[in-house]
Amino acid sequence: MAPIVATLAKAGLNLLANVVMTKGKEAVEEKFGIDLSKLTASEEGLIKLKQIEVEHEEFLVNAAQREAERELEGFKEEVKDKDSARERDAEFLKAGTRNYRADILVLIAAVSVAALVYLVWDTPDINEYVKGIVTLVLGRMLGYMDNIYNFEFGTTRSSKQKDATIEQLSSRNKGE
Repeated sequence: MAPIVATLAKAGLNLLANVVMTKGKEAVEEKFGIDLSKLTASEEGLIKLKQIEVEHEEFLVNAAQREAERELEGFKEEVKDKDSARERDAEFLKAGTRNYRADILVLIAAVSVAALVYLVWDTPDINEYVKGIVTLVLGRMLGYMDNIYNFEFGTTRSSKQKDATIEQLSSRNKGE
């Protein structure tokens, strides 16, 4: 799909490229009854795609806008979810206790990462395929740790910046 999107963008078919990226190649082909692979391979095909883009400009703009609105709603939910976790932690602190769940999650992830690093370091004759799998799992565990820290220990300043960004994007979408 990436080569098709790149070809469309290079040919100046940005609306079509955006919809292919958001909705998928198959959805665009089904909607317009075309084969994007064949049409992007020739100058005549690109001209036909430009004609489709001009004729269906309103549909393409609306499709891209609807996808952007869905992404914005998902972003709002994510920020709301993280904010509620921080409120929960504030309630724990007010009650004089800690969020032990977060501490346990971080501990498990840190111990897993340390064990995997030790395994690779302590076993120099480890099979390359096994080393690749261990490295993959190590990367995944580091990603989990990143998510835990972002969710559980994110800063209030960051949340305020996200809220401001959401508000700005929402008002911009309503104004258009």
